[in-house]
Amino acid sequence: MVYSEFTEQSKRFAPKIINYLGLILFGFLLISCQEKKEEISHQRGEMTIWVDPSNKNLIEALTDVYTMKFPEVKFNFVYEPENVILQNLIDLKASAAFINKPLTQQQTDYISQETTVTPRSTLLAYDAVIFIAGKESNLESVTLDEIKQSILASDGKFIFDDGNSGNFNTVKEILNIEIPKGHKVLSVENSEQVIDFVTKSPETVGIIGMNVISEKSNPKVKEILNQIKVLPIKDSANILREPTIENILGFDYPFFKGVYFIVREPGFGIGSGFSRFAGSQQGQLIVGREGLQPNYLYAREVQINSKPL
Repeated sequence: MVYSEFTEQSKRFAPKIINYLGLILFGFLLISCQEKKEEISHQRGEMTIWVDPSNKNLIEALTDVYTMKFPEVKFNFVYEPENVILQNLIDLKASAAFINKPLTQQQTDYISQETTVTPRSTLLAYDAVIFIAGKESNLESVTLDEIKQSILASDGKFIFDDGNSGNFNTVKEILNIEIPKGHKVLSVENSEQVIDFVTKSPETVGIIGMNVISEKSNPKVKEILNQIKVLPIKDSANILREPTIENILGFDYPFFKGVYFIVREPGFGIGSGFSRFAGSQQGQLIVGREGLQPNYLYAREVQINSKPL
């Protein structure tokens, strides 16, 4: 009799149990599909990244390896000065950028309100603004005050790669320079033109990004280093500070700058996949190979064989 009652109750609850198990199975299938979709979404497709030209070598080195891992991904690059890129991010013309400053909280909030997608600014590396002169120049160093006064005086001694570039922004912010309206700053279109200018004008100092010449094994970089010399900065204590990795890591070289990847995309797409890769151990090794300071430090694992040879 007890067994019979239990059977009758089971019959009544059986449809509910089946429905419950069906919901669980559906949930597992949904999660599985989402994970598969997430995996695929960063492995194929096309993305346009807006890049400040001083970061050209690093972005191309990182994306070259990413596309080797995921051959169905294609990156397109638009090279523009940092200020132009920032405006395009705010105007929603750009959804990914590789520049030397993050979005401010106000800019992030504005884009999020306009698109319902919050952009992310990820610090991947430390670069530096460097000051160069031609090999034949008598200049051996420059001072912070000399740089500031020359820029404000527009005397033509210092020449930038672009008046809207990340390098210009870094120098202006580090020296706390307020540029008067209508004030002209000597600049050309890119670092190649700066290098050409200083080799022909021995009394001028060019201002470019360290990433342009940081990969010392690159034949093009070797050719550039045969034409120019990098000038150390003399600080307020009359100590010469060179743009070395050690000085950048210790914040002793005054004109260091971050390298940020900014992306606005829903879900886990190519931008998120690339950001994760660039911050991974492999990505940060590429940063170091490019002669820059990685933002993320990973412990090196060394296996020691204690057995006698």
